[in-house]
Amino acid sequence: MKDVDRNIEPQLTKILFSKASGARIPLSGTFELSPVCNFSCRMCYVRKSMKEVQEHNRKMLTKDQWIEIAKQARKEGMLYLLLTGGEPFLWPDFWELYEALNRMGFVITINTNGSLIDETAVRRLTEMPPTRINITLYGASDETYESMCQVKGVFSKVDEAIHRLRSAGIVVKLNGSLTPQNVGDLKACAEYAEQHNLIYETNTYMFPPLRRDSGSIGVNQRFTPEEAARYNAESYRLLYGDKFYWKRMEAIVKGAIPPPGLDEGCIDPLDGKVRCRAGKASFWITWDGWMTPCGMMPEPKIDITKGTFRENWESLTKVSGELKVSGVCEKCPNQKLCHSCAAMALTETGSTEKIPTYLCEMVKEMKKYAVRELSAKNIISKGGKTENENA
Repeated sequence: MKDVDRNIEPQLTKILFSKASGARIPLSGTFELSPVCNFSCRMCYVRKSMKEVQEHNRKMLTKDQWIEIAKQARKEGMLYLLLTGGEPFLWPDFWELYEALNRMGFVITINTNGSLIDETAVRRLTEMPPTRINITLYGASDETYESMCQVKGVFSKVDEAIHRLRSAGIVVKLNGSLTPQNVGDLKACAEYAEQHNLIYETNTYMFPPLRRDSGSIGVNQRFTPEEAARYNAESYRLLYGDKFYWKRMEAIVKGAIPPPGLDEGCIDPLDGKVRCRAGKASFWITWDGWMTPCGMMPEPKIDITKGTFRENWESLTKVSGELKVSGVCEKCPNQKLCHSCAAMALTETGSTEKIPTYLCEMVKEMKKYAVRELSAKNIISKGGKTENENA
């Protein structure tokens, strides 16, 4: 899949989100069915054990509650729906809910670790196919999965699930969260995706898991900023090939690249700039009934179990619109490199208005790396301009 355009979001979708953002229509929703997972990934932002869920002061939303939320959200304009967790296939009423949501006509995507997708699951998915299944590929061996996710003998199950889904004609996309525990498998994962003709997107920025642990502000089991920048570049070269790699290095030096740490659902092309859709055209509902603009943020939040969906959406758009980020960040010349957002600032500093210095350092290291690479290839001049600019 090298040397190709990996833009997996159709132009029509971008146009719809652009219009929805301006009109404050909840075009996209995420239903986080449960925080329970059969993996125990070290950097996860939400995972809880079943015991923790049972002892929690709020209960998991029921199937009937999710269905009612979906009905009301559809009336307000929701078309795109992501089902996630935890591990959604572990949720007891998953299939009944999925089939009900599918019949409502939503464009459904499922996030999963893939380990529970057996022949029965594939058969049921084939009968009512989702638009796409996103599988997080944590490594290319059972040993790496054990180190990263603290589970044994899992890669072979994930591999088998991918083959079953592909054979059934179900669209699969691979996502990768790179950390010190699995970065050694980066090349093997890229080769796996290439071999199976699958899109594979990696991320070296890990949000601090503030929702899981309120004391984790600015902390996660992740790379140093220098490592994050370096492995970001290495993964880009492996996945996209030399042609796009060198274009990216030049773009970094010039000061503008697509946002690291965000996926296509975070990007709002309303006015041609990269900005967040959260709280304007998209929302996230947590397993315990809170509507938030973004799943990484514990605040702001609206109790979805009270009032109508429309009332809650209007409240969310209001509080989201009042969020402020650091004026220093907004005016920073590196803003188009780090694309710092409210969620990043909040999880890194405890406030949306403070400066997420981890990202500042990561961007500085990205620029240093790009300059070194271009200089070594004689693409960049001593004055810091690329050959294209000098021509």
